[in-house]
Order: sequence, then structure tokens, then C-alpha cells
Amino acid sequence: MKRFLLTFVFCGFSQFIYCQQDSTDLLTVDEIIIEGNFRTKPQMITRELSFEKGGTYQRYQLDSMFVWDRNRIYNTNLFNEVSIELINASSGSTEIKITVDERWYFYPLPIFRLVDRNFNDWWVNRDRDLSRVNYGIKLTQFNFRGRGEVLRLWLQTGFETVVNLRYSIPYIDKKQRNGLRVSTSYFETKNVAVITRENIRRFTSSQEDVLRRAYKTSVRHSYRSSFYSFHLTTLGHTRLDVADTIARINPNYLGDGRTQQQHLWLGYTYVWDKRNNRNYPTNGERYQAGLFKHGLGLYNDGVDFWRARLSLTKYWELKDNFFLVADISGLSTFPAKDRSYFNYYSIGFLKEVLRGYDLRIIEASSYVLQRNEFKHQLFRRKYDVSKVMPVRQFQTFPIAIYGKVYFDQGYAVGYPNYDGSDLLSDQYLYSLGAGIDLVIVNDLTFRFELSRTGQGETNFFINFLSLL
Repeated sequence: MKRFLLTFVFCGFSQFIYCQQDSTDLLTVDEIIIEGNFRTKPQMITRELSFEKGGTYQRYQLDSMFVWDRNRIYNTNLFNEVSIELINASSGSTEIKITVDERWYFYPLPIFRLVDRNFNDWWVNRDRDLSRVNYGIKLTQFNFRGRGEVLRLWLQTGFETVVNLRYSIPYIDKKQRNGLRVSTSYFETKNVAVITRENIRRFTSSQEDVLRRAYKTSVRHSYRSSFYSFHLTTLGHTRLDVADTIARINPNYLGDGRTQQQHLWLGYTYVWDKRNNRNYPTNGERYQAGLFKHGLGLYNDGVDFWRARLSLTKYWELKDNFFLVADISGLSTFPAKDRSYFNYYSIGFLKEVLRGYDLRIIEASSYVLQRNEFKHQLFRRKYDVSKVMPVRQFQTFPIAIYGKVYFDQGYAVGYPNYDGSDLLSDQYLYSLGAGIDLVIVNDLTFRFELSRTGQGETNFFINFLSLL
């Protein structure tokens, strides 16, 4: 009994001391000071904060908040650097200082890009044909009016003529939850991928006549229900006109020998995005699920199908600058029969690719991809180039190098009565390899990868990812 009383008294005293110690760590935020936002409106920064002026928090809570608040502010893609710190912390109160370094917001960039899916497709499958180049100018105004808006005009000619105008605003209401994006585009080309053979697209061309014209318009509403949750609803319209030549070569290009097709489509996407860096993440997770209906009954052009997509990605930051990434994604379109060639979905575009199969396109009504990557940061440094760079936003040149090994696998379900992708559809696919990621200004990424596929092919590939 005596031992019990002593233990009780000791534990009670310890708890009292702990509570007293915690109470002294309570800090009330008297002021939030923001510096460096010469153009950006303060609300674009404060909307990403999990603390507020007048709030009272434990010091350790603030330390934890600062980590993810800094990430969210950086992920607006408005700033090169973001720092958050306590200042004048004493007697239960504090001020919080947020310092940002704004990026360069206006990019009049020349367009000089290959028409093919990636550099490797052009180098190997197209014999490095320099005529397969698009050129022009892309004018992008980021952070338009200081509210995170993006205004972009794309003027392109060459292999394919493109005129695109897109405007997006992250919020249109006082609570800063509802956003809007509007996009309209015109495309025309004298060179068209008209059919697929042995998992490679085959083109036909004309010196005089435009073989395909396309008009695309979409409006997307976004609703941000929390820091990391986004609900996206999109209504779009697509119209396509092709020359008689296309319909003769492939009567199923638009289905039943048609030379015109147009349809409305409606889609909903849910996104949970909690990554430390959206451009090159090394910690966090991103989950996405979407359902789309193509063909809403206004036109009788043979477009009437559903599309569902799911993507789950997890990033782990391990000890000693080691990182692990695991990703699984899948797509299903239904019904799969009676689908025109133009409306086929494929593995091989953008991020929907199995590394090692970069030279191939795998058209599939449904597919699942699972990718794994283990990497190590070999080098990271920031260089001061102010002596040769007069523009303040580019006077720091960051560079990071990651070595990696990876293993990818997947399965694609081919379309009925279609043999363009039969070499790789309806079978288990896998690849393994090693490579280097070079990450430079604004997280632009060059990927150098040596891969070997389950079909016994070994290839070295170069890829480039830019957000501009």
C-alpha cells in the first residue's frame, strides 16, 4: 500500500510538471508577417496555412504545421523558395514570418518540339526525321493579377498547327474553394497517325491538303474541400473532321467510314494530393479516381462509352537520402466493342507508360500498371549565378541528381477484332532497369534510363518533363 501511494504521488507530480511544461509552450499568434510577395496577393499564401492570427498552439504543433504549410505554399508553383519561422516568441505569444522568393511569371518560350510521343519514339521509330518538328511560340502568364491565375496562348505550326487559349483561376469565391478553368483549341495537320501495326503508329501525309482538323473546348469547375482534397467536374466538346483519304485507308478511323465526328463529354474526378513537391515528390501520397461519359446523346456520331480511371501513388522518404515510390494505376472503358480508332485508349502517352516499352504503343480497352522505384539522392546543391544572370528570379541555380532502380509491370486488354497491338496486349508485361534523374530549375526533370523488358529487349531511353 505504501509503495502504491508513493507511486501515485510520483506519477501525479510528474504529470503536473509535464502539464506545466506544456502550458509554457502554448503560443498565441499575434501577427503573420509575409515578405517577398511583390506581386502575389497575401490570400494566395494565407489560404495554404493551417494556423491563423489569434490562434493558440503548442510549439511542437507549429513546428509540424510549418513543414506541410511550407510544402503547400511551394506547390502553388508561384515561388522558388519558401520559409516559415517564429520570431519574437516570448511570454506565451509569437509572430510568424513567412518569406517567399517569387518565380519569374511571364514565359515567352519558343516552341521546338517533336511531334512523336517521346524522344525515343522519334529517334528510333521515325529515324530522327527533322521534318517531324513543331515550332512556334508559347506565351504563359503565371500568377496573373497576383491571384495564381494562369493565362496561356499557344501558337504552333510545322508538323501540326495548333492554336490554344487557356485561362485558369484557383478560386472565384470569398471562401477560396471554387475555381474555374476554360480552354479552347484548334488543330490541323497534313500528317496523321491513321493506323497501328506491331504496336507502332503508321502515318500518312499530304503535301497540299489538310488531312485532319479538330476543335476542342472544355470548362472545368474545381472545388477544394480541404487542404488536400479536390473535386473536379469537366464538360467538354470535341469535333473532328478528316479527309476522305483517312476514311479510305482506315474506315474505322471515325467508324463506318465517317469523315466527321463530334461529341460532348462530362467527367468527375476526385484528387487527394499530399506531396511535399508536386513537380518532383519524395514524400507523401496522391490518390485519384475519375468517371467520364463520352457522348451525351446530342450527336449521332458513334461515340457512346464510359471511361473510369484510378491512380494510387505513395512516396516514402527513408534514412540517409534514400527514397521509395510505389504506384498503381488502371483504366477501363466500356463497352469496348464498336469503338472507332480515334477513340482508342493506350499505354505509351504522357505518364501512362511502362518503362522499357517507350518505343511501343499498346492500345487497350482496359489496363493496369504497377510501378516501383527505389532511389538515392547522389548530389544536391544550389549555385549562385548572379554574376552572369541579371534577372533576380534566376540568380540561383539548383541542381539535384538521383540514382535509381525500378521494376514495372502491367497488363492490357486489347480491343475486340483489332490486331494493331496484339504483340503486347492480353499478356503479362514487365520491365526492370536503372537510371539517373537530373532535376534543375523549377524542378524540370531529365530522366536517363536503361531498361530490359520481359520480351528480352534492352534499350537506353531519355525523357524530359517540363511544367512550363
